[in-house]
Amino acid sequence: MQLYDLIGKVLGVDPSTLNEESNAQNTPKWDSLRHIEVIFAMESAYHVRFTMPEISGLRKLGDIRKLLLAKNVNLGEAPAERKIA
Repeated sequence: MQLYDLIGKVLGVDPSTLNEESNAQNTPKWDSLRHIEVIFAMESAYHVRFTMPEISGLRKLGDIRKLLLAKNVNLGEAPAERKIA
C-alpha cells in the first residue's frame, strides 16, 4: 500500500486529494485524533517507531514522507511486501 493510499484510508478521504502539503488545516477529517491514528498506521505498516520529538515535528504529509525515508523505509513498494533483514 502506497503512503497516500494508507493515509487516505486512515482519514477516510480519497488518496488522490492528498499531496505533500496536506495537513490537519487543509484536509477534511484530519483532526488530532486522526493524526495519532496516522502515526500508528505508519508505525504498523512500515515497521518503524517514532520518537515523541519526531512526532511533534510532523505537520504535513511531506514531513511524514521525509521521516519515513530517513528511517530507510522504501516507499516504492507495499509495506507488506517489504523484506525484513
